[in-house]
Amino acid sequence: MVKTQRHREALNSLLLSTHLLAVEILRYGDHAQPRENDRSKRVCRFCKIDVETPEHALLTCGASPEVVSLRRAFLEKLFIDAPTLRVLMDLLEPIEFFKAIIYERSTIALVAKFAYEVLEVFYETPVVRSAV
Repeated sequence: MVKTQRHREALNSLLLSTHLLAVEILRYGDHAQPRENDRSKRVCRFCKIDVETPEHALLTCGASPEVVSLRRAFLEKLFIDAPTLRVLMDLLEPIEFFKAIIYERSTIALVAKFAYEVLEVFYETPVVRSAV
């Protein structure tokens, strides 16, 4: 259903937890940095408050004007294509809303494109590592 390879790969990386958001990459140490065992310290590179998860990056972080603009355009199109999702956004927690938008077959290509665009913005800025 997602014909553009980069969009498909971005969505798959979110679904399979192979993305480079802090919640995942700080789980593992590397040669220069130890792993961050405390999940609550794997904070967003933009807002530096909430844990940087896929649903945070896509749906709730308001600290990056570029991401906020991408989200606004995405939601406008999403709600035109699938109006019932507008009600769900207000009723569901972000993780549940994320599941709802990827479940909707008619909008999966739109969601994948949005995921790709948001991840590109996030990946341009280094992840926040706590001082040891």
